[in-house]
Amino acid sequence: MTMGEPPEIAVVGAVVLDEIHSADGEVMEQVGGSSLYAALGASLLADAAPVSLIGDDFAPAKLQPFEDRGIRLDGIVRVDGPNFRWACQYSADGDDRETLFTRGGVFDSHPIVVPEPFRDAKVVLLTSGNPMQNLCAYRQMRSPAYVAFDTIEREVAQHTDELRSQLHVADLVSINTRETAALIGWPSHHLDPAMPIAAWREIKRLGASAFVLKRASQGVEVFEAGRRTIVDAVPNIAATDPTGAGDTFLGALLSALVRGRDLVEAAVWGCAAASFAIEQYGFAGLFQASRESVAARAAQISVSEWGEIDATSE
Repeated sequence: MTMGEPPEIAVVGAVVLDEIHSADGEVMEQVGGSSLYAALGASLLADAAPVSLIGDDFAPAKLQPFEDRGIRLDGIVRVDGPNFRWACQYSADGDDRETLFTRGGVFDSHPIVVPEPFRDAKVVLLTSGNPMQNLCAYRQMRSPAYVAFDTIEREVAQHTDELRSQLHVADLVSINTRETAALIGWPSHHLDPAMPIAAWREIKRLGASAFVLKRASQGVEVFEAGRRTIVDAVPNIAATDPTGAGDTFLGALLSALVRGRDLVEAAVWGCAAASFAIEQYGFAGLFQASRESVAARAAQISVSEWGEIDATSE
């Protein structure tokens, strides 16, 4: 991909300085953000590029490892003001986290500008950031063939109506259990057996043609038309830092779709890629991943069909 060409996948989202506390320790000022995780996950199979903003307190040298990996960075614009910062505490098993603070900085105060070549990207991923930024970026795209949508619990809680109104532009929605419950007004964020199908009916009604429910260490559930499929996680992977696993999953999934795989096959590839994201802090595990090592882990994943479902009945 040259500088004058659009990426196969344009990834809209934040570039963040993270503070992570987990059972294995803590890290401060670690580079993170949904746009980088998703773009790195996608880069195993496709040309992917983040579209984002960084503050004047973000050292550009922190992005050099991504450029070395072949990630195109000309969609990341540096502006005056503080960078997005986020902190969390993970549970012992890594499946739950408590957000300690979110400081949106320039990502909340400056509108995203999509570079001219990026506006012709055929696949657009709107990740877990400010929904107004997602909408701003989407309106600059010309004719994307496929739009995927993700979010984060804070944004669902604070901007439920805006997020729901944006689902009409989405082909695929990929969100976790808590976010799903908040999006559809489910009374509990725990995985009630009836909740996934209720969520699929509502998400489909709002406009999306496919839904992936992310279930952390339990893998994902894939809904498309009348088909419900359970894709397990890679077995025996210890979660040191689950940050960015969902973004990695979705970026990798989209890259597999671009390469002609069906949605379930793509979800298997996404789960395999995400397993590398959780093993070490930050991007260390992902930087060590290759097509061959991801494929080896994909071969370990179990897939179960739950039969036909009616996505329209109550």
